[in-house]
Amino acid sequence: MTEPRVAVALLQSFCRDEALVGDILEEYERRGSRGWLWRQVAVAVMFGFPHGIRRSTRLGARMPMPIGGFGILAIAMLITFVAPGAWWLIGVGMAGGTVVAFLLVTRRRSQPLESETGRHVITP
Repeated sequence: MTEPRVAVALLQSFCRDEALVGDILEEYERRGSRGWLWRQVAVAVMFGFPHGIRRSTRLGARMPMPIGGFGILAIAMLITFVAPGAWWLIGVGMAGGTVVAFLLVTRRRSQPLESETGRHVITP
């Protein structure tokens, strides 16, 4: 019995565990139920979807391209030309984030360690 090509392509694209793909296809060969196969494919795609489509590995060397820096530069230029008044909002947000991070770090350092109290630091 041949399995549906679309189901196999979805499994191979979204499921990161190759053993799971093999197990699903083997069980489909044993059962022969297309409804069961599509239910398994739907669950595998649903759990694999947050991780995105699995990309094939490249055989050649990667080109070093500083795209991230160009992206930040492009956003800064866009803000400057389109809405220059928004820079104060960005500055206040960065300053507020720095203050919150400083307060969290100082609060964390003032708590005793697990070895001193005998309990976990994260959970009270």
